Amino acid sequence: MYPFERFTARAKKVLALAQQEAESSHHSYIGTEHLLLGLLREQEGLAAKALANLGVEIDVVRQTIDELLGRSEGIIVQQIIPTSRVKQVIELAFEEAERSNQTEVGTEHLLLGLLIEAEGIAAHVLERLGADLVRVRRELVRLGGDAALLEAGGVRPEGLPSARRGAAPLVQSRFVNRGALSWGSRSALALAEEEAGRAGAVAVGPEHLLSGLLRQGEGLAARALSAKGVRPGPLRAQRGAAAAAEPGPIQPSDELLSALSVPRTSAREHRGTGALLRALLADPEGGAARALRGLGVEPDAVLAELERLEGEPGAEID
Repeated sequence: MYPFERFTARAKKVLALAQQEAESSHHSYIGTEHLLLGLLREQEGLAAKALANLGVEIDVVRQTIDELLGRSEGIIVQQIIPTSRVKQVIELAFEEAERSNQTEVGTEHLLLGLLIEAEGIAAHVLERLGADLVRVRRELVRLGGDAALLEAGGVRPEGLPSARRGAAPLVQSRFVNRGALSWGSRSALALAEEEAGRAGAVAVGPEHLLSGLLRQGEGLAARALSAKGVRPGPLRAQRGAAAAAEPGPIQPSDELLSALSVPRTSAREHRGTGALLRALLADPEGGAARALRGLGVEPDAVLAELERLEGEPGAEID
């Protein structure tokens, strides 16, 4: 799919180890679970070190995968090919490397690709073990990885309040520039644009911002959505196929602009992700509300969870 020479030596070794894992399990494919095991086996890679620091152990991962899939003992496999999901992970890894201005794909980019793809077995195992995308990004940078890994995912350095005066987002949306938005809200908008581009949409709509708020990961909106069982993969699937986008920057839809124009309801200087989520769900027939109902989640239940979270100490930092 991509020039093999664009992988680092350790990333190349991970790919070889992933194939070994598939062969030893007598699987006819290389899945995300094999790639995760390959990352863990390459112990000198940045990915393995980050996962180790987050408490992810290869024996536990292997046991969990075997419980989910089982092993096809005795079957001779003639040819092993990567799944379409692994191909997508590798594509995402290249995008991560490019966004952080790296010329080669390392083990850290492969790990991030697994988590961004979100629906593979590897992502589910990592989430179960507490190694989510935000924590992994931060740990990679703490270990000496390029700080642009944080910027590429819209993650602020730990402890930096998003609403402090003059704070700028690490990821800046190309189509919205509104000074009244918090750091987290601006990051969610940038991720919404990425979601629309990934889907081939002609405009960035409220359903894309809903995904952006969820992927932002640490704001009140993400916490409220996650508490009600909303996940990135099913949310994308709910949107369905989109028409091909016209060349050039993707513009916000009228519905999204309307939601972003809702006046602030408090004296806070910056509108946080919770305020954006409330604006998106203000219209019970809007795109965001319809997307949630398609997942079996009532918008009112999400708003009730959001209100509960806003009453917690520290909720003003969003």
